Amino acid sequence: MGLIRERRLLVRMVERDLRSKYVGSLIGVFWTIINPLLLLLVFTFIFSVVFKARFGKETGVGISALYILCGLIPWLGFQEGVARSSSFLIENRNLITRVKFPVSILPAVPVLSGFFGQLIGFIVLLAWAGIKGKLAMPAILLLPVWMILQIALALGLGYIFAVVGVWVRDVIQLVPVLLLVWMYATPIFYPASLVPEKFKIVIALNPIAQLVDGYRKMTLEGAMPGLGQSLFVAGAALACLIAGWFIFLILKNDIADRL
Repeated sequence: MGLIRERRLLVRMVERDLRSKYVGSLIGVFWTIINPLLLLLVFTFIFSVVFKARFGKETGVGISALYILCGLIPWLGFQEGVARSSSFLIENRNLITRVKFPVSILPAVPVLSGFFGQLIGFIVLLAWAGIKGKLAMPAILLLPVWMILQIALALGLGYIFAVVGVWVRDVIQLVPVLLLVWMYATPIFYPASLVPEKFKIVIALNPIAQLVDGYRKMTLEGAMPGLGQSLFVAGAALACLIAGWFIFLILKNDIADRL
């Protein structure tokens, strides 16, 4: 893939993207921590205090907040990458139309940039889980594998939305709506046990729901995702990446003309 061949340029572009996010900001990269914490406060109050939802085997607002944060952080990293990729080619049309540029690396920039914010959030999560005595070893050592699967899933969708967004500009407006629906269809702010039986198939076929469940098992419960769950997430990520890459290859030669 062009990503491997152009990895140095990709790293430089991700660095530039990260710097541009926080230009003029007083606290800069710390917004990657503050934003999920603010959302955490709101949804922890709604689901744990008002609706008294119970995550895991233990009760308490602090435990529920940990479970919510463990789902929220990877979702935000995934959401940011996929949402921004839909317009990223259009935003960088000057690179595509004026110089000989490896276009294939562009959709990967927002995906990796969003993942960087997730890594910072996970450091906070692991520290908090350690203080609460919920940090689970040694299952947590396999988190990098789970993160690679998440990146592959986001990258595949990023390629699809990036190139289709050049042809159909409505996609740029549609993607945030789809992601919002997807977020609420994923047990991030509520436990999967609250989902009615007839809708559990939606959770079972939702790769992000299975991904979030795996993060919680490895980080907070000291358990590994089941073999079927792992194969499903890996298969969904691989299929999405392959489909996204081939759709991008088919359409990329006409991108400059469309822009």
